Amino acid sequence: MKIQTMIEELKNSGVFQLDNPVYIGILPNDGEIIAGYPQAILTFDETDFNIYTFKGIRHFSFDGNVYQFKFSEIKEIELGKYNFRNPYLKISFADQKYLAFGYYLRAKNYLPQKTNIEKFIAQLSSIATEVEEY
Repeated sequence: MKIQTMIEELKNSGVFQLDNPVYIGILPNDGEIIAGYPQAILTFDETDFNIYTFKGIRHFSFDGNVYQFKFSEIKEIELGKYNFRNPYLKISFADQKYLAFGYYLRAKNYLPQKTNIEKFIAQLSSIATEVEEY
């Protein structure tokens, strides 16, 4: 499914909120927030971010789940790469729960992907109180 189609499905369902949609893939997660590893759309503004999950393998459809988070509730952020090439973000919260997702800087036929993911990472960086460099 095209990313634009996923976004349109959210808008048509009436649940779409916030701005800057980004296509992400939830990683197998022990963080007790999002079960499984669905494809998703992330939206955000200055204070909040939402994740909308989709079911399916080749043809995605919105599964009705909207996960809402506040930047102020984030305890730790980890940026990394799995399989030595695919970037991911792991966001941990004070209650020991976390979510992890992979993202792409380029998405086929969706030009705002790179700009929006860079904005999201910049927003995360702006709330960081400690930065570790390796």
